[in-house]
Amino acid sequence: MPLTLHVDTQRWRTHLTSMLEKHPGLVPVIKGNGYGFGLANLALEAKHLGVTSIAVGTSHEVSQVRTVFDGEIMVLSPDGEQILGTIITISDIDSLKKLNADQEFVLEILTPMKRHGISIIHVGEALNIISERHLKFRGFSLHLPIALIEKGWIRSTLSAIPADSTVWISHLYKPERMRKAFPNMTFHERIGTSLWLGEPDSLNVSATVLENHHEPKSAGYRQRQVSGNVIVVSGGTAHGIGLSAPTSDLSLVGRMKSIGRGIESAFGKFRSPYRWKGKFLNFLEPPHMQCSMLIYKGNQPPQKGEELAVRVRHTTTNFDGINFR
Repeated sequence: MPLTLHVDTQRWRTHLTSMLEKHPGLVPVIKGNGYGFGLANLALEAKHLGVTSIAVGTSHEVSQVRTVFDGEIMVLSPDGEQILGTIITISDIDSLKKLNADQEFVLEILTPMKRHGISIIHVGEALNIISERHLKFRGFSLHLPIALIEKGWIRSTLSAIPADSTVWISHLYKPERMRKAFPNMTFHERIGTSLWLGEPDSLNVSATVLENHHEPKSAGYRQRQVSGNVIVVSGGTAHGIGLSAPTSDLSLVGRMKSIGRGIESAFGKFRSPYRWKGKFLNFLEPPHMQCSMLIYKGNQPPQKGEELAVRVRHTTTNFDGINFR
């Protein structure tokens, strides 16, 4: 009962190669669910790309990529774990003082995103500690917001660190300008979403129809009354189907869509991500763990064994299989 990710392999890999050409020193980010591909699969792709470094999210992900990738592995989260043979992230002075002298690391500077990092005014103190303790310092780390930030912030920050620094950076806007403005610095751009998911037309998701029940009177855990066919399809909460997160679209259109979905829910209509003949179907009820029950009204309903297209959020979906074609 597969929920399957279909990959147009040639088109996808052409995109990966083009990203490598556009971003010298690119460091692929491989974290979480591996953007739907799985951590080991992406680590193998990174190896084929010929990159020398990759970045994982947490120290617990290191073992899953180390089996297939023999280059440098950076841990983005300053989770306090020290793993020799990796480059960890240090984001406070106390951790720097306690660091194992044999542990390679980057020092994270606090950006307008306000997540992790030391203030730029404490960089001098940190560099003194690094020098006194002869620590294996690999450079500075900056994780920028996706939204545009105050003009000049990045330039003033880079101007406050040594001119020959190595900078590992995420979400750098117009990197060619920074390389020109700071010619003695070495930039390593850490890229995840736009690398692995940046060619959406090369990725398609399908779900298998498991059952088609013709207009039963009621169905489901909650025995809801039914008008139409009940279509049972692969994919449930264990796959990430039906799970949602707060919306980041606060525009007028985005708010109107949220209101519309709320009104539909109030009247018992729950739109699903499953699509048949270009039309999204409604859930009968919330998805089950490994399958979902849908309502289909009309002629030519999908039959058992046929495939429905599915719109998913790749970073939260676990597929039963990946079809590289």
